Amino acid sequence: MPSVTRRAARSPEHREAVVDQVAEAVERLLADGHGYTTLGVQRIAEEAGIARSTFYLYFPDKTALLMRIAESATEDLFAAASSWVADGFADRDALEQTLLGVIAQQREHAALLAALMEVAGYDGQVAEFWRERVGAFVELLGGRIADGQRAGTIAPGLDPGTTAAWIAWGTERLVAQHVAARPQHEDEQLAAGLATAVWSTLGRAAP
Repeated sequence: MPSVTRRAARSPEHREAVVDQVAEAVERLLADGHGYTTLGVQRIAEEAGIARSTFYLYFPDKTALLMRIAESATEDLFAAASSWVADGFADRDALEQTLLGVIAQQREHAALLAALMEVAGYDGQVAEFWRERVGAFVELLGGRIADGQRAGTIAPGLDPGTTAAWIAWGTERLVAQHVAARPQHEDEQLAAGLATAVWSTLGRAAP
């Protein structure tokens, strides 16, 4: 009876390790000045140390790859912002530290996030991915603003949804532009300025 050779199942740990290899390879290539739209799968695979065929076992195309990497790269960023909304909403200093962390995360992944914005400009799937990613935080923040209004701790005249969207999207765009054009030693100044602007918008008194 002929023997049957079966491909060993890939463990979740193995899959995650390969995904991490590819993500790190893409961020290196982007940081070196490669444009994402002109970056071929073969080049990415070579940089990651895997076969082209292996790449397609994990990612159907470069669009899926970009969204997967961006989701992973911004996980800490959104977690920190959501934690502030949940636990530190009444503390301006906590807000400033959260914003400083957001700026640091965006600076760490600046090339990747710039590529994401570039691709989102012509790829509806990527644009929708980022709208949903930021939109989930907008919804969370809007609900927290409404709770604060009911408790009398946030200015009652604000529209929660509009205010949350302005804070989230305005911060995202301003930080991206800052990271692209300004040196790191100015990050603390930006974080302090943003914290004051948000705090004032919410109708909170300065500490």
